[in-house]
Amino acid sequence: MSRAITATRFRLPRLLRRGPSLEIHVPMAPTPSFFYQLRCLTHSLRRFGGAYRDAPVIATIGGTVDLGAAHRMPWLAANGIELRWVPEAEFARLGIYATGLRRIQHDFRSDMVLLLDADTLIRRPLDDLIDDSHRSVAVSGVIAHYSPMLDWKVEEPSWAAFFALCGLTTPPLEYEHTGWGYFFMDPRFRDCPAYFNYGVIAAPAAALAQVGRVAERHLNRIREAMGTYFDGQLALTAAIAELGLPTRALPMRYNMANNPHVEALHHREIDRAVILHLLHEHQARRAETFASLSSIKAFADRADLKVTSALAQEVIRAIYPALALEERSVAQAAA
Repeated sequence: MSRAITATRFRLPRLLRRGPSLEIHVPMAPTPSFFYQLRCLTHSLRRFGGAYRDAPVIATIGGTVDLGAAHRMPWLAANGIELRWVPEAEFARLGIYATGLRRIQHDFRSDMVLLLDADTLIRRPLDDLIDDSHRSVAVSGVIAHYSPMLDWKVEEPSWAAFFALCGLTTPPLEYEHTGWGYFFMDPRFRDCPAYFNYGVIAAPAAALAQVGRVAERHLNRIREAMGTYFDGQLALTAAIAELGLPTRALPMRYNMANNPHVEALHHREIDRAVILHLLHEHQARRAETFASLSSIKAFADRADLKVTSALAQEVIRAIYPALALEERSVAQAAA
């Protein structure tokens, strides 16, 4: 399939349907496991994404720039996937945070943007998520399970201290951490501002473009003062607060993690799950599960998976024939 034909294929549905247009942005590393995660995510989108099944997928990649990758992997263009590489100097300076930051600094071409981690899978149509987020004109996400204040190595960590560090007034702490009661019990940190898990964020492109312009300044300051695993998420929170953007907390069905605590706390959301997030190394390790087509097949054939992992297995089983056919076609073309 030519690049021109591929572009038309993924543009026409958005022109013909009513409602906002959508593009999806995924940060990743240039490893086989990440590329297989990207393939599975995209195939699940094409199979189960509803009115937005044909949305273009843009992968932002950090590492040694490989401009020949798209040529060697023709399945990228065939599936409407575009690769964009983080400049190597930027990646050397920011590491993994560079991919998350760069993906919100692109020139967006759609009305709405959906940020997804590579280890997510689409299980049900995205229509309600995107259409409701568009109508609300809000940055939407699932509130993070755990408070980053618990990892800040200062004498008195608090959201007030965090926002003071960012030169901002503390916004209302109007949300409750989704892991409260299981992930941690400290009542001081039960509530939080719009502090979302970065694995799934839906936002109007215009709002996210504003975030992209100010987040880097906050990220640099947060990394220097805090240096936690959650610095990228925190930079998003600071940028949202500085800009005064409207926010909306989503139910867990839009970022259903494979964690027993999440599953217990939010058990009513399991059957309603729309986006699955293989966030935790629970029942399966991502690098091993997505190492090859055969390891993906092994995951599909397992008989011991439970709850969210079992839902992910159902998605993989549904898309595996298309993956296998695609793999054979690529191998035959290369022979």
